[in-house]
Amino acid sequence: MAAPDGILLDTGPLVGFLDESDQWHEWSVARFNELPGPMVTCEAVLSEAVYLLGGGAAAVRIFEMVELGALEMVPLLPREVGRIRAFMSRYGERAQLADACIVRLSELHPRRRVLTTDGRGFGVYRRNRNEPIPCIAPQGVS
Repeated sequence: MAAPDGILLDTGPLVGFLDESDQWHEWSVARFNELPGPMVTCEAVLSEAVYLLGGGAAAVRIFEMVELGALEMVPLLPREVGRIRAFMSRYGERAQLADACIVRLSELHPRRRVLTTDGRGFGVYRRNRNEPIPCIAPQGVS
């Protein structure tokens, strides 16, 4: 099996990295320091992170990460709306937009692993309808 070629970034680790009071802060900082960059993510993750962090300085830091190339933002909408909608329909209320977008990114970049604090959710989700999603998650959460 070929080595993974990078990381897809979910909301949890991004929030954990930027918020020192977050329960996943230390874990997230350690992962950001050891994993290859840039990490690939999407608008939905960035939007969710800005909201959860309260905007302001946190939003500025996220935008700086994009500008500096630490985060690569891949636009999915409207091009991928059909696949994202189908995923959300299949999983119902369990799946948020950011989750659906990360799963779609995983389908588009199958060699990349998802960095998430939601190992349980991504342990249930399937890409391409039946494939498990390779994840990096805190122990006890996957």
